[in-house]
Amino acid sequence: MMQRNLISAATLFAILVCGLTVDAQDKAKTRDKFKVKAEIVKKIEDALPEKAPAKPAKERKVLLFSKTNGFRHGSIPIAVKALTMLGEKTGAYKAEHSEDPKVFLSENLKRFDLVFMVNTTGEVLRPRRLPSDENEKKAVLSLETKLKQNLVDFVKSGKGIAGLHSATDTYKKWKAYNDMMGGAFAGHPWHMDVPVRLLDPKHPLNKIFEGKGFTIKDEIYQFRDDTANPKDRRMLLALDPTWSGIKKGKRRDNFYPISWVSRYGKGRAFYCSLGHRNEIFYNPVILEHYLAGIQYALGDLKADAEPIAVGKASKAK
Repeated sequence: MMQRNLISAATLFAILVCGLTVDAQDKAKTRDKFKVKAEIVKKIEDALPEKAPAKPAKERKVLLFSKTNGFRHGSIPIAVKALTMLGEKTGAYKAEHSEDPKVFLSENLKRFDLVFMVNTTGEVLRPRRLPSDENEKKAVLSLETKLKQNLVDFVKSGKGIAGLHSATDTYKKWKAYNDMMGGAFAGHPWHMDVPVRLLDPKHPLNKIFEGKGFTIKDEIYQFRDDTANPKDRRMLLALDPTWSGIKKGKRRDNFYPISWVSRYGKGRAFYCSLGHRNEIFYNPVILEHYLAGIQYALGDLKADAEPIAVGKASKAK
């Protein structure tokens, strides 16, 4: 009897330390943390597309999740604001933002059509520091396992997952997550103007680029060699391999993708590594690429996710 009470108390503690109960003061602090300056909001407004590339089959609900248990990007508030406004302006979806892991409880997760990991880092479905008490630690890890499985089941059932930038610096030792998101972060050798090539110029998600490669300034990722493989997913954007700066990369295949789509079970996934710098979120071309990716992951924009050869593609201009 005493043991049963101890486990119950430990489970309650796990829920509290994981942030599954949030009081009014915490909510107020969160709102303040995510305030965006008026001049930035205006820049986002000016960059938003007039309409979505596809008509939603029904009203769509997107979860924007931005919890970090590692490095925290300063661009997160602007990213959340831009992605929220992107849905509002085009009518493609309604966004709900959270950093509270309780949204991954099955009764909460079922309200959404898509989970968007917005610059998350680390093991975000557990507290940053595990409790020292073994019973409490066991309860915390048990809860995390349940929430992780809920996300896998959510996507496999036919729903969507999307991620930007450090979404691949999240759960790098969890294979199912790596398979869903598509890559595992292994460094960022580049933070400069980089030339980007279109791997699939005619793909619906690349329509905004009008068949032309481009140059952009951001922090560009390389991925662990066993992930982000072109034989596993439809690669859309990558660093131009003819660029001299490509030599900074350490990947064995010398392939540095930036954006892709894939299937996972009955569900769909979209990822783009752009999103370190604030101005990415008021770049009209990138916002439209994001929107097309979101609508693909939601199931509203029909697009091929079958892998293709990536040898021939348009170069950056």
